[in-house]
Amino acid sequence: MKTRGEPPVRPVVVEVVVLRAVPEGGLAYRSARGGLLPDEDPVRAARRLAGAGEWVHSTSWRYTDEGHVVLTFAVAPEPEEWRPAKPLAETGIARGPLPGRPAPDAVSVEQVAAHAVRHLAFLAAHDPVAGGFLAGHPLLARALEAWPGGVAGQLTG
Repeated sequence: MKTRGEPPVRPVVVEVVVLRAVPEGGLAYRSARGGLLPDEDPVRAARRLAGAGEWVHSTSWRYTDEGHVVLTFAVAPEPEEWRPAKPLAETGIARGPLPGRPAPDAVSVEQVAAHAVRHLAFLAAHDPVAGGFLAGHPLLARALEAWPGGVAGQLTG
């Protein structure tokens, strides 16, 4: 219940970047967005929006001009290979103009997807659970090895 003087609660939007390794090398992605269902946590929403998902990992959040908080999850491997996907190339890092304004004015879906892949590439190289998972997905593991793995603050460019 809202009490007098409390700011309004902002709606949460869950965004998924669903990744697939392509046989000729590299990655492709598709994205989907949606709200939370009643009593649904964001991870379940990410799985629902992706069509399932073995590896679901929160990779970022941002606030939109529409007043939403967007939680982004990377999902891999693609559970619905028949869906159209876009090839993913390394993009510049989306960043704000000042330390006190870390959010950029605009973020493309491709930048969000590239950020998610850099995050997963870092986990693939440093997290034994992620490495164990990727042992069963060699195409995905090879595709992630080609990306600079890092977390926010460790990357340049």
